[in-house]
Amino acid sequence: MPNLGGWFTGLTERQAMLNNWLENGRGVMKAYWLTGFTNAQGFLTGMRQEVTRQHKKDQWALDDVISHTEVLPYDMERIRDVPEEGQNIWGLFIEGGRWSRQDNRIEESEPKKLFTSMPAIFVTATTARDLKGMGLNYGPHGPYNTAVYKYPKRNLNRT
Repeated sequence: MPNLGGWFTGLTERQAMLNNWLENGRGVMKAYWLTGFTNAQGFLTGMRQEVTRQHKKDQWALDDVISHTEVLPYDMERIRDVPEEGQNIWGLFIEGGRWSRQDNRIEESEPKKLFTSMPAIFVTATTARDLKGMGLNYGPHGPYNTAVYKYPKRNLNRT
């Protein structure tokens, strides 16, 4: 959990994001500050529901969809467009490693740097069948499942 100064900064940033969303609609929201949500899991569940509705003609069922994420090669400031489905998120940290933007992969952390911020991440929903059909190259060991944290400090408030 952040100290009082960090908490207050987060509060004002959260208010700015939510106010922008409320006043301008989601059509202008190129990326969402995931850690700014009190219930980030609820936001991601809502996104999966929206994507499922967009694929109604394909007969997708909410119980059959899975989340699919792609780490973008840049920070949220460089996002130009609102995705047609899914959402761009930002504000997450990785523990014990770092994200190489050049190689688009996880690498060893720098000395004495336990937490590093992640670039923006595109998150959407898909079916397991469609995910296999994408032919994504995850390497010899498959995709990497990891915990993501709202704050650069290990605690139980994972998203």
